[in-house]
Amino acid sequence: MWDMPMFLLHATRNWAKELLDINLITLSFQDPHLERSFRASYGRRFHAQSLLAMGLALLLFCFFGVLDWLLYPELVQQLWAIRYVFACLPLMAILLLLSGRYYWRYGQPLMALALLVGNLAVVAMTVIIPAEMNDVYVAGLMLIALYGYTVARLRFVWAAAITWTGLLAYNLANLWWGDASRWDLIAGNFFCVSTNIMGMVAGYTMEYDSRRGFLLQQQLRRERQRLGILNRELQDANQRLEEQTLTDELTGLANRRRFFGRLQEEWRRALRQKENLALVMIDVDHFKAVNDRFGHQAGDQCLRQLARVLQEHGRRAGEMVARLGGEEFALLLPGCGAEHACEIAEDLRESIARLDISLPHSPGSVVVHPTVSCGVASLVPDDYHAPEYLLFLADQALYAAKEAGRNRVACSARKAVEMEELA
Repeated sequence: MWDMPMFLLHATRNWAKELLDINLITLSFQDPHLERSFRASYGRRFHAQSLLAMGLALLLFCFFGVLDWLLYPELVQQLWAIRYVFACLPLMAILLLLSGRYYWRYGQPLMALALLVGNLAVVAMTVIIPAEMNDVYVAGLMLIALYGYTVARLRFVWAAAITWTGLLAYNLANLWWGDASRWDLIAGNFFCVSTNIMGMVAGYTMEYDSRRGFLLQQQLRRERQRLGILNRELQDANQRLEEQTLTDELTGLANRRRFFGRLQEEWRRALRQKENLALVMIDVDHFKAVNDRFGHQAGDQCLRQLARVLQEHGRRAGEMVARLGGEEFALLLPGCGAEHACEIAEDLRESIARLDISLPHSPGSVVVHPTVSCGVASLVPDDYHAPEYLLFLADQALYAAKEAGRNRVACSARKAVEMEELA
């Protein structure tokens, strides 16, 4: 039962907001920029209709010359002079201007000028024609008023100003130069004023609806822009979140999840192209002793320094350095044979051995000289093994390096076994 009150409240709020945006007396937007945008939009929207209405009105205005000849043959020369010389020529010039580039800036004033020319031409005819015979041309004033308020798509202010000016001209001209009686003018004004009032209601409603529709379009456009910005921010946040889920927080390297995803991709690519795929498993020697003696902060600082060195050895396209957990790292080398992979691992081991990592938070600002053990495996993927097989071989080599005394590089024995089998 609350639906109707809520609906009325929502409708009242919308109406109140529109009152703040639209001046209901002058029928214009309070914001000058919004008003200029509306006028430009209004002109573009009804350009074709205005041209068609102007052309049709000009044809009908010329066609009514037949009525001049049928009803008033004795006055036809004067009526035709007004119709075809003093009215049609300016109207044709206005139509040409409306068809050109001037429409976008002067469309409404030109349409209003055309309406004024038609009004004054009909007023001049009502003066020439005897009062008892000019009812048809008074009806012409009503037709022009309805045309201005509706078909021509003139803005309300222009249409009202011109049609009421035409009615004023009709009264002044017939009072000064015409022979219409007071009752003839009262009758003519009765119908013309009624037509103008109805036309004003129609014109006001049409333009108000146009303005309201334009305002809703602007609000919708702003909402779309806002939603677009929010969507981009959400996408950026999702991307950052995705990167965080794939990045090791301590070292900034790829984490275990991202590493295994890349391993699967590079395995499939190497399988298609029949290329080597190498993997270097790296383990920091005696790292637990560093944590136990100097604390986890010192150990984290040591891992960050090591990560920077590792990153320098995995910068080629497709290569990846990842932290698999604790003090264990991995270097993935697509397109790299066993011999070259071992050279890279040895260079990496030597670079780390030359490091002097100071631990300022430890007692006495201790300097640590870390070493690493590396296990290297390289193979051409086949359909009989999974990517984990490469990991298994590199892990075996790493175990062999540790068993041999650490701070050294060991390569997978698979290649040696295969050579023996071939022999």
